[in-house]
Amino acid sequence: MALFSARGLSNFISEIRSCTNADDEQKRIDKELNKLRQKFTQSGQLNSYDKKKYAWKLIYIYMLGYDIDFGHMQVINLVSAAKYSEKCLGYLGVSILLKSSDELMTLVVNSILNDLCSPDATFQCLALCCVANLGGMELCETLAPHVVKLLMSSSSICHVRKKAALCVRRIIPAIPDVVTPEELEPRLQTLMEDRHLGVVTSSASLLQMALTQNPTGYKSLIEICIERLSQLVHNKGCPRDYMYYSTPCPWLQIKLLRILQQFGVPEDVRLAEKLNETLRKILGRPSPGKGAKNNAIYAVLFETVNLVIAQGKKADPKLHEQGIQLLARFISVSEPNIRYIGLDSMNRLVRLEGASEAIRQHKATVIFSLKDADNSVRRRALDLLFAMCDHSNALEIVGELVTYLAVADSIIREEIVLKAAILAERYAKDLRWYVDTVLQLITIAGADVPDDVWHRVVQIVTNNEDLQKYTAQVMFRALEPKHVDETTAKFGAYVIGEFGFLNVEEPDMSSQRQFEVLYQHYTTCSIATKCLILTAFIKMDNLYEDVRPRILEVFKKGTSHVDLETQQRACEYFTLHHSGDDTMKTVLEPMPVFPDTRESNLVVRLRAQQQTSEDTPHAEQHESASTPEPTRGNDSDLLGMSSPTNGNHSSNGGGGGLDIFGGGCQQQPASIDPAKLTAWFNKIVTTGQGVLFENDFLQIGVKQEFRGSQGRLSLFYGNKSSQSLTNLGVVIKQVPYFRTQVEDVAKELAPKQQLKQQIMVECMQPFVHPAELVINYTLGSQPSSFELKLPCVATNFLEPVKLGADDFNKRWGALEGQGREQQDVFASKADLHASAKILVDTLKFGLVDGADTTSSLSLAATFRTGTSAPSGDKISVGCLLKLESQGNSYRLTVRAVHPDVSLALKTNVKLALA
Repeated sequence: MALFSARGLSNFISEIRSCTNADDEQKRIDKELNKLRQKFTQSGQLNSYDKKKYAWKLIYIYMLGYDIDFGHMQVINLVSAAKYSEKCLGYLGVSILLKSSDELMTLVVNSILNDLCSPDATFQCLALCCVANLGGMELCETLAPHVVKLLMSSSSICHVRKKAALCVRRIIPAIPDVVTPEELEPRLQTLMEDRHLGVVTSSASLLQMALTQNPTGYKSLIEICIERLSQLVHNKGCPRDYMYYSTPCPWLQIKLLRILQQFGVPEDVRLAEKLNETLRKILGRPSPGKGAKNNAIYAVLFETVNLVIAQGKKADPKLHEQGIQLLARFISVSEPNIRYIGLDSMNRLVRLEGASEAIRQHKATVIFSLKDADNSVRRRALDLLFAMCDHSNALEIVGELVTYLAVADSIIREEIVLKAAILAERYAKDLRWYVDTVLQLITIAGADVPDDVWHRVVQIVTNNEDLQKYTAQVMFRALEPKHVDETTAKFGAYVIGEFGFLNVEEPDMSSQRQFEVLYQHYTTCSIATKCLILTAFIKMDNLYEDVRPRILEVFKKGTSHVDLETQQRACEYFTLHHSGDDTMKTVLEPMPVFPDTRESNLVVRLRAQQQTSEDTPHAEQHESASTPEPTRGNDSDLLGMSSPTNGNHSSNGGGGGLDIFGGGCQQQPASIDPAKLTAWFNKIVTTGQGVLFENDFLQIGVKQEFRGSQGRLSLFYGNKSSQSLTNLGVVIKQVPYFRTQVEDVAKELAPKQQLKQQIMVECMQPFVHPAELVINYTLGSQPSSFELKLPCVATNFLEPVKLGADDFNKRWGALEGQGREQQDVFASKADLHASAKILVDTLKFGLVDGADTTSSLSLAATFRTGTSAPSGDKISVGCLLKLESQGNSYRLTVRAVHPDVSLALKTNVKLALA
């Protein structure tokens, strides 16, 4: 970018940065926008310096988050300028201010095309950067042949070849057939052998993307990649400009190592040995010191370990040893990031045959990492301990986990409990030890223990008669104290009700004593625990004559209990008691043995927990060149505060298909029809704007726009009352799948006035349920607080993908099973053509080319996230959809790489079409 200095621009930026509050900044921005609008009306009188200065101010204001509704044409005109400084600024402005689907882009395409065909290499580079930054299906389809031509041309200079390679890499996910593997492979051979390392690095990025589309191709490039890596490692063969401190071109080394992971172990023995020699050289380096300058060395070392892991059993055993020794040093360093990656790599390496025994020697270091100050390091240490546990060390590892549980943070406690319980069950030499361990976990963690844990113990105890009496004794002792946690009370109530009769002959465990121990918790426990204790009482009523009067008294009082569930149980058990002994014995027979083939719920729960909490979710990593733009609209008076609105709503509506109000709100607004809330929510989701909430006092409107993984919501609050709304507050409940930035809002809203608030949202991982928005305000002396669903759903973060019918069918088959499919049948008033329009225009799916559309639709999209994969690319999740029509009914089938995406898209698409 050409350097540009303007005193007016510098002064403006300084004034903005010196503003002490949002109001001052808004006033200064409005003043500058008015000035710029006047200047642009005199564009014919502006010189080159003024054009650039005003364009820079416009770009800066837009980057601050303010809407720009003028000046686009002046920026576009700069693209066709002859001067490099003007053209460069024009391309920058177009890339920032416009989106690929804007109508104004048609005015830019010809200029980009002219620059791609220009003999001036600097103009070609600017055009290539713009195409890569903007993407967009239509833009790429128009310009892709010219981009490929520059890539293939032997006369292109190195800078053009470099940028052309990156541009083609950007286009391939959206248009896979932009260049065939047969055409690309020989050209990549030439580019990867280029003397300019910038060209080689860009070509390596292109090769990585090409391998994701054709994993079995490009075999001729294996030798070139190994040779390149060997030159960098052994000879440090790179120009001084590409030396990062003492590391030769680390970016290229990492790309080559990742490419070799995709290729697998070379079949040629000579190449395999050369690669192993190079990897041994890398792993044999001394440990890097502290400081940011050594991060590149660490990155190369970790990527080398990843290559060894990817080779699996076929890897050289010496490389396994070197990798384990290296990681053992890394998990002991003081830098938490290095420890984290070391533990993560060791966790994947321990699964390889022959590596687990060597890793177990470092168990003490891993256990010490459980006490690390960094929570993410503790999680990785926990994962590694779980993976390295076996019969020889289970007693020690489970004991350490139980000990650590007492001081662990609440956010990691549930995971510790799950893993310790699974290990105790899996490697228990004595099932009594297993029962004692789980009871310890429950005693220490209390409410953090999920019910699945004690449910699993019940299954095992039910299936092992020798264990039943001991478990009943242990749980009786656990319930004797007056105050116990809810989980212990539930577990104990079930066990005593089911197996307490085995200890009734013991003097201190008589039927009366068992009743008293349970009853002391009945009056103070939660509703769920009360229900289990009532069930235990009816079983005792069936067995023990001496406690029946006391139990009947409990049932009788329970028949008028305020809670309906407790009341119903008490009534049913009271009736069951009077139905006769034969009926009682039939109904209250002991629980049957559970089938051994049943998978542990703990394993299922842990698997689901890991899928949602992984730093790098299992997702298809690819990028799409399409970036559809939501419909723009006038947001000056979105709520229509200038026109009267009827605020009286009936309160007799039934529940809608979506729970707009969350479960834990302090006060639900009166006289709001849930069906209306659902309709408002759905309208915003499908049209991008509308009313989110309205009562007699407050109206909330939303206008939203999304691009990739990011979204911007403008919320408009309108005071409909004759009094000021005070203490206005808006909070988004924290969820792991969103990163949000909420603009501060004024605490007071005057009568008949409206204020605007912006919320920035970035999707970080797949999700099913929308986040919750908490609204607080005070009218007069009456405070109000309620929760609404934030109108951000999975379809907001989709981008269309263009596929042919054959490619779609292959991917459809590859996504079969593993919980990736969701299906539903529903009625719809829209015909297939109208449904296709909704799916493509509103929900941002791409229609499959060449597919039969007479009775069904096939569509593809990618779900964008803001989380970066190890490669540096943003993680995306591929998703496919089939809609089959039969009369007025549709069968909807969604398949995606991530199960949560399948479930969310099924729900969102059904709401849009039903």
